[in-house]
Amino acid sequence: MKNIIFVLIFLGSLTLNSQKNNDDKLDSPIEFPILLSGNFGELRSSGFHSGIDIKTKGKEGILIRSIDSGYVSRVQVSTSGFGKVVYINHGNNLTSVYAHLSKFSEKIEKIINQLQYRNKNYEVRKFFKADELKVSNKEILGYSGNTGTSFGPHLHFEIRQTDTEIPLNPRHYKFKIKDTIRPYVKDLYLYGIKNGMLKKVKLDISKINDSTFISKSISTRDTIGFGVITYDRQNLTNNIFGNHKYSLFKNDTLNFEFTFDSFSFPEKPIQKRFVDYEFFVLNKSRIIKLFGNNENELRFVSKNSNGLIIREGEKAAIKIKLSDYDKNNTYVILNLIGDENNYNYDSDNIFPSNKILDPQKKYLLDFNGHKLNIDKNTFLRKSKILFDYENDTLFVFNPYVEAMKNFEVKFLINRDLDGQYLTRKNHDGTSTFVSNKISNGYYSFKTKSLGKFYVDYDTITPEIRRRKRVDYKKQIEYYILDKETGIKNYVGKINDRWALFEYEPKLKKIFFKNDTLIRKNAVNKIEIKVEDMVGNSTTVIDSLKF
Repeated sequence: MKNIIFVLIFLGSLTLNSQKNNDDKLDSPIEFPILLSGNFGELRSSGFHSGIDIKTKGKEGILIRSIDSGYVSRVQVSTSGFGKVVYINHGNNLTSVYAHLSKFSEKIEKIINQLQYRNKNYEVRKFFKADELKVSNKEILGYSGNTGTSFGPHLHFEIRQTDTEIPLNPRHYKFKIKDTIRPYVKDLYLYGIKNGMLKKVKLDISKINDSTFISKSISTRDTIGFGVITYDRQNLTNNIFGNHKYSLFKNDTLNFEFTFDSFSFPEKPIQKRFVDYEFFVLNKSRIIKLFGNNENELRFVSKNSNGLIIREGEKAAIKIKLSDYDKNNTYVILNLIGDENNYNYDSDNIFPSNKILDPQKKYLLDFNGHKLNIDKNTFLRKSKILFDYENDTLFVFNPYVEAMKNFEVKFLINRDLDGQYLTRKNHDGTSTFVSNKISNGYYSFKTKSLGKFYVDYDTITPEIRRRKRVDYKKQIEYYILDKETGIKNYVGKINDRWALFEYEPKLKKIFFKNDTLIRKNAVNKIEIKVEDMVGNSTTVIDSLKF
């Protein structure tokens, strides 16, 4: 029996060592030294960043290669998100992801192109079985691009656990990235936590050496927390990055810590809990809060408290440690004394409100037939909002508050006219199409976005404009635009057959690349139809000779 146990332990050790060695051998997805423009776990408006952004010299068309052998498990084409993306299953519970590509390799492109023509849709998704589309180590998967929700050519690269889809920090897999620069602390804030509400004050800090900042002693008997504005840099690039680890110690005992080694996708939007949203709206800068709600079940949280309780007469040494992946560290130190406050919290931003919402309660509100349904834990803390109806506008609003999950709005409507739709005016003055579907006398919808809701009308057809220069060897381009509600769908035909026009919303452009539909040395009929969100449509027919 002992021998059997020894053999099992030995085999398990071999498996772990094999896994480690395999991790060490993962190749780079590009053919030149890796420079990053984005770190794993960075706090962004969409949530934690689930990969690393690799620079591609600011170019599209750079070769992207598989980091190891395996098979293509998924390919997707979308006008948002990852754009054109390839997933490779490496057979060791690791999947690599390559996103924002301009085009796929020839063998992948052929399969996806056939699917797009069969579905008569540019946006497609296909899953593959293990024996369908194998790839070898360093095999070309595609070419760098700027597709989807991307704002410049780069490669968004991920490594995930295959069975759970959990993203892992790619830095664990020995990609060579030089970083000898410590994180930097720009500002330090003290938060007072009372009755579920937060107030803050900025603390003065000074740098005493290359690694350490200090702040003067704080006197308080409040429950408090700390927040920092901090960033990291890496060698050979001017980009700024989020840190890998945030730690707070009280008398050398760890009180709060989160580390960006992995997180689940349901946890991705939870980053909102650790960002001061009001401050972000006002300053476009993020304070990272080093306290929470005792959410120890989160993968990225190794230690969590809902604030420091400072008792009368107590003395405490506080140390904040900020670390990047290469263990370059920066420290902030200060002392706390349990005594009367020696500081004043910042005043609240003046905002007219008539409701204070307790996150532990459910609300069913009604105003002149307009309804608002808010479930428990929709907001992180007690939140002030304005719920009102004035001048045909329903206010469910506070520009400094962000919902953690959907709430329901039912906007009462008495008439339904052509081109009518419901819109939301956002805090920055922009308007967003919400819905043009009326059910039982209501525009009924769920949203996370507070705003001012009102009925508007769109009777203007979309605009279609062909790029004057047509180069058959490259592509035919049309600019499509709808200034009111936006583009819902489009259809392109060549010689009365559906044609694959790719769409880049951020460029307001559709384009058709050379394929067999074009007749050389003959007149070709090009037909483009574009429809907006409320059904207004425009059709353009061109006759072009190549």
